[in-house]
Amino acid sequence: MRSSLAAALVVTLSLGTGVQAEAPQDETSARPERTANTTPDAADVSPNVGIPPEYVWTNVVTDFDRDRLARLDEAIALGNEESYAASATIRERAAFHKVMDAQTASVNDADLLGWWACRTIKVGGNFAGLVVYSWFDCKVSVRDGFLFFEKRSGSQRLSGRLYQDGTDRRVLLAAPTYNDEPQRVYSGPEGGITDPQRQDKVGVLSQLDDGRLRVVFPWSVLESTYDVLELRRPE
Repeated sequence: MRSSLAAALVVTLSLGTGVQAEAPQDETSARPERTANTTPDAADVSPNVGIPPEYVWTNVVTDFDRDRLARLDEAIALGNEESYAASATIRERAAFHKVMDAQTASVNDADLLGWWACRTIKVGGNFAGLVVYSWFDCKVSVRDGFLFFEKRSGSQRLSGRLYQDGTDRRVLLAAPTYNDEPQRVYSGPEGGITDPQRQDKVGVLSQLDDGRLRVVFPWSVLESTYDVLELRRPE
């Protein structure tokens, strides 16, 4: 069922990422000579040329979240150091290393679609240093031409758009909600929500080589230095 769904949504995903499918060319076709008036080669053109501005995360992100993403590696290094001062269990440390030490692969958008079991791991900060939570329900679908991420159960929920950002990651711009509150949209570049309970969430999604997903949220405003959301297919 998941593979058939992915196939049915290939066109939608192409539109959502601003990529237009091209007709196949005969590999023996002669390449036109370049002149002063010839269109530049693809390598000379920004990858965002021709994509509507709202599909490019750098046009949508708040300045605060742009800074958090720019210091992603710093947050991970500090959080990891702080976590070793925590009185975590062997099981918690094993779960943490299993997701953070995993090898990554190129992201295939079609592979993201569908239901996932997901759990949050809080790392560093002044909360407890390292905490692994229970599994809840997450989902990735296509909404309004975008890949759309949702954490659908648990008291702390999350929803927002996934944006293209190279081959090895996607950027998640999302907003938190609690219990059965209606979903909210990311606040956008004109400002941001300052209430720590309502503040936007920005994360980097990676696809792991064993089929799991990982989303890292740097510089959490509550409790931890960074959060990581681990996703696996339901059993």
